[in-house]
Amino acid sequence: MSKITFKEIQNRFVEQLKAPEKFVDEPWLDEIEARRLAVYQRLLRNNIFRFIDSAFPVLKKLTAEKQWAETKERFFRTFSSQSPYFTGIAASFVEYLQSHEELFIFAAELAHYEWAELAVEQKPWPENYIRPEEALERDSLIALNPTAIVSSYQYPVDEISTEFQPQEPLAEPRFLIVFRDNNDKVRFIRINAMTFLLLTELQNRDSIQLNSLLELLPELLPQWPREQLQQGAEQTLNRLAGQQLILKVKN
Repeated sequence: MSKITFKEIQNRFVEQLKAPEKFVDEPWLDEIEARRLAVYQRLLRNNIFRFIDSAFPVLKKLTAEKQWAETKERFFRTFSSQSPYFTGIAASFVEYLQSHEELFIFAAELAHYEWAELAVEQKPWPENYIRPEEALERDSLIALNPTAIVSSYQYPVDEISTEFQPQEPLAEPRFLIVFRDNNDKVRFIRINAMTFLLLTELQNRDSIQLNSLLELLPELLPQWPREQLQQGAEQTLNRLAGQQLILKVKN
């Protein structure tokens, strides 16, 4: 039998910490003191559980204590995060809830909304992105705030609390933006479908001239009168620029 590599031992070690009953006959475990292994397992589990508790306070509060503990335990045994950072573990937990319907019907979306607040705190703000001091000009090079996360939800995640838990999806999607301003304050804005389309187009680009963006809109929304559509979009972009969601890009 070929000798396993150190990398393979590392991977098996982590998997053993998550599910020790699967590795009772592994010969390499003989080299590790059982007491020390138990300490590693407890530290890893407790750290990840604390991360999850901190990242999803609303979801935790809404979930029965026993059910919350069981959900974290099942996640712990299955996840394989490529990132050691807090937001990486939180993102993996969101993905877990999206594929395991074991909590509330809105649990995965609420978790994503709570994760977004953490994620925008970690995103960098490039130095060449500046807040417009005046109205945007047609030749202005603009971009979506690089910290922004634009999302569409089937449940009113921004309203969920101990007093209100929706029992069915909304008739229309809820469009929300989470972002960080240049004072490092995390902000939340609810937007309509038109603005969602506009910002999604911006989110897919590093930057674009305002005029070029306005020229794209009639192709995306041919049912709207061209002039009315472009005028409304320009007003919306200027309003969002005042909220530091739309920024100018220095060449």
